Amino acid sequence: MKINFGVGTGRNQSIDAIKGHARLAEDLGYEHITFIDSQNLCRDVYVMMTLAALETSNIRIGQGVTNPYTRHWTVTANATATVNELSGGRAFIGLGAGMSSVGTLGMKARPLSALKDTVVSMRTMINGGDVDVAGHAVRSEWSTKPVPIFVGSQGPKSMRQAAGMADGIICPSADPTIYKWRREIITQGAEEAGRDPASIPVWARTMCYVGDTREECRRETRSYAATCAAGFYGSVLSRPTPQSEELCRRLDPQLLDEIKKVYDNYDYYEHERTDAPHGELVTDRVIDAFLLVGTADEVAERISNLAEAGCRTVSMTDYTIIDKQGQMRRVAEQILPRFAA
Repeated sequence: MKINFGVGTGRNQSIDAIKGHARLAEDLGYEHITFIDSQNLCRDVYVMMTLAALETSNIRIGQGVTNPYTRHWTVTANATATVNELSGGRAFIGLGAGMSSVGTLGMKARPLSALKDTVVSMRTMINGGDVDVAGHAVRSEWSTKPVPIFVGSQGPKSMRQAAGMADGIICPSADPTIYKWRREIITQGAEEAGRDPASIPVWARTMCYVGDTREECRRETRSYAATCAAGFYGSVLSRPTPQSEELCRRLDPQLLDEIKKVYDNYDYYEHERTDAPHGELVTDRVIDAFLLVGTADEVAERISNLAEAGCRTVSMTDYTIIDKQGQMRRVAEQILPRFAA
């Protein structure tokens, strides 16, 4: 089974390190690279994307993810279109409602209606069309080439909305039960919008860590598992719907309790930081729900299970991993060849 793999990075590297990281990702065969956009926690996303564009020739480049809150959507559209021109058409927009970027400001994520309006407006502007903003016509004086827009989504309403408008959807998933549930909702949303569900890529956003033992993997992965758990609780479990209640019936009740405990103690200024205090609350069940962790055979088996649930792209982050390039190489050598065809 052919699976594409991507890398998400930029949480704690120096800006000088980004160039080599992007080159290595391309050389190792990763299909895309994304960069975190969290202005209080990392280097600027567009500087990182620009360096990646200059240092590579094939890999796709995008945000992982940006939001319609900390920048005006026209700024995001213009900046990404510029990177697209610089990279020869390899850029895409990764867009979400906002987590750490707005959380560190003491703000809440934008409502779904704002996210939908942002996608429609950015697509129109990047394609060279006029957008009405409070009765004022807004347009780009130079951009005409389309840029794909991928929406980061978790909750049922968000996923259904994204299925009706996005070029692709990025969903935190490692457990095939959760991924299959996501695909069911996305399929429903696509059909409601008159779209072919098979035409919408659904990336499983996760962390992939290959080690000799599970205990070896735990320290460097549990903080990112906490991020996934907090986002999952805030987007899915804290907002009961018939769809979220159905998912709860499919999952271990103990896992749900452990996810809530992480959410209740999550600190945005420790977001995706190795050894973050909230990571101490993460159990093996939580890690397995959101991450691909273990020996090469164990990780490959879990990716195969995701593939059976319909997954064709694994977008893996390296935020809390200490030897990021070493782990990129290990995954490329021990995992990617098993899913090359």
